[in-house]
Amino acid sequence: MVNELKDVYGSYSIPKEVYRLIQLEIDLQKEGLSLATIGLIPIDDYFYYYSITPPDLIPFASTGGNGIHFGFLTDFHEVLKLKDAPIVCVSPTNDPPVRYVAKNFEEFMNLVVSVPYVEMLEQFCTVQDKDEMNEIIRVNASDLSNTLQMERTLIFKRLQQTFNAKSVDVLYYLEQAKMEREKIVSIATLDVLGILGSNSGRSFSFAKDRNGGEKEIERMQSFLYSANKEEKLAFVRDANYWYILTPDYDEAVMQLIVSLLQSLELKDEADRVLLKN
Repeated sequence: MVNELKDVYGSYSIPKEVYRLIQLEIDLQKEGLSLATIGLIPIDDYFYYYSITPPDLIPFASTGGNGIHFGFLTDFHEVLKLKDAPIVCVSPTNDPPVRYVAKNFEEFMNLVVSVPYVEMLEQFCTVQDKDEMNEIIRVNASDLSNTLQMERTLIFKRLQQTFNAKSVDVLYYLEQAKMEREKIVSIATLDVLGILGSNSGRSFSFAKDRNGGEKEIERMQSFLYSANKEEKLAFVRDANYWYILTPDYDEAVMQLIVSLLQSLELKDEADRVLLKN
């Protein structure tokens, strides 16, 4: 398990919090329970990266539905320790597919124990009205058996104990976290995550028809030739969002991104782009 996880985490040390989450799942399974019941399945081996997964995201859990997963955002190695990294949710089949969730793992766990089912966090990131939030909760609860509800209550209690997590106002927290993120972003990107840094700059304007042909590649190369680091990283984010970076689709753009990341000495991120194939 450890060797497979190292492939996911690259040059980063695997946080003790991740091991605790995995161990909790092991303990619960011995009792006939599982974190899957609340939609928080620890990733404990090789992870299949979706095309839309940012290259600087390290997934640590999935919901078990529609490919939705949570991960540590390294901000292209700006983060020193993953326990301090922002938490992002990727929902491949939804629009928008990427949501900024929490400032760090500790605060993410506070959100987790504040909802009846963890996958709801993906929905609540785009909800601003508490009435709408409560309706989502009501609909979910209407289908639950008493047994399942009791299991969820027990599992959430174990999570609270394991991570010393405390309930928070979910919608207020999500809005504040998003606003704080926006304040430290130097260049906005299509995936809403943005690029951190002291230098502002331009964003590349991709072809509206998502053309990745030879002339478009030349235009990209011309932009990158004179771009600063932040502009290059913004280009990576936007290209990852705009194209399907696999050999079956936009291979030329994929190869350009891999070469660019390698030139910036971002080996982990380049490897993750290749893992999508």
